[in-house]
Amino acid sequence: MPHTLYPDPGHRRGVDVLAGAVLTADGFVHGSVTIEDGVIAGLSRSIPKDALAKGVVIPAFSNAHTHLADAIVQEEVKGSLEDIVAPPRGLKHRVLAGAKDEDVVDAMRGMLRVMARTGVGSFRDFREGGLPGVRLLLRAAIGGGVATTVLGRPARIEYRRDEVDAILRGADGIGISSVLDWPRDEVEKLAGHARRAGKAFATHCSERVREDIDGVLDLKPAFLVHMLEATDADLERTADAGVPVVACPRSNVFFGKVPDLPRLLRHGLTVHLGTDNAMVNSPSILREMEFAYKVSRLRGGLAARDALAMSLSAGRAVSGQPGVGIQVGDPASLVVFDLPSDGDLFTTLLRAAESDIALVYLAGRSWPRKGSAEPPRRAGSRRQRPRPRTRR
Repeated sequence: MPHTLYPDPGHRRGVDVLAGAVLTADGFVHGSVTIEDGVIAGLSRSIPKDALAKGVVIPAFSNAHTHLADAIVQEEVKGSLEDIVAPPRGLKHRVLAGAKDEDVVDAMRGMLRVMARTGVGSFRDFREGGLPGVRLLLRAAIGGGVATTVLGRPARIEYRRDEVDAILRGADGIGISSVLDWPRDEVEKLAGHARRAGKAFATHCSERVREDIDGVLDLKPAFLVHMLEATDADLERTADAGVPVVACPRSNVFFGKVPDLPRLLRHGLTVHLGTDNAMVNSPSILREMEFAYKVSRLRGGLAARDALAMSLSAGRAVSGQPGVGIQVGDPASLVVFDLPSDGDLFTTLLRAAESDIALVYLAGRSWPRKGSAEPPRRAGSRRQRPRPRTRR
């Protein structure tokens, strides 16, 4: 994991340099990042004049939980959590069931373009619809530049070995709506099948009501989503088990609940951010990060450094542990912000807008911002400078 859908390797040849205030494992340092063949080849304290872009340089964001196909829902979303998302009769499930495949693919491609433009380098999607649903997302993701982790699920709430075998051949694992939605013996078979295949099993947990955390953890989940109604004891058990939690603050507030991110951190949990349902939120982690920081003031506050760390690679630890910054050998998935490079840059980034993004570098190419007529630029190639006009 993840199942990375990069363009042809030929698009990653060449050398590029990004410079400015660079986020490393030791914090921000003034220097440059050298990229060779789509990989971070070096970090330097020097700032060359011919850098591809200059500014505040950070790893690309990671969206740890999405439902991209929900973007097919075009109407204003009203009603309770159950009315909107509960399988099989929630609004999103009814709309998806009646939608044409091409329309679903187009909706997901639109969300992938938003992620690429706003600096999201990877995402993990809970993909409904059985094997056909997994295939639709894989089609949408091809060539999009954003590393894609697909967590599929059976088309119906029942375990069938052949169907799960087929899903796991194409997906990175299984992601279900809730353990409460499944008969216990069926969900045990489903989770066990994923583990035996070497794939991830994940689930929403304690989103609407508190769930039996021991029963959930017995399924050996790779991560849990929400944990809004979890008790302190539940959080302690989850932390002891080493299971990360994905928080989706904008989605939670839309459905009438306020997440307590500071409490999750106090219990020693690894926390990541996701944007959840695409008919409710854009998949921009920059917006999610700002909202998470602000809504956490209602629960005692969150350090700017922690808010940023939750927004970066979902495969790495939160602030205070190694792995948050840019490292040699990593894939070159980076974002450059056109922001002042002095002061408290963690706080500065929380105030950043999408219009402050100077460059997104994913899958060995730089991606244009919205409204730009320029196509994605291959690594090592330089933008054509306009010729000076001859005065007459």
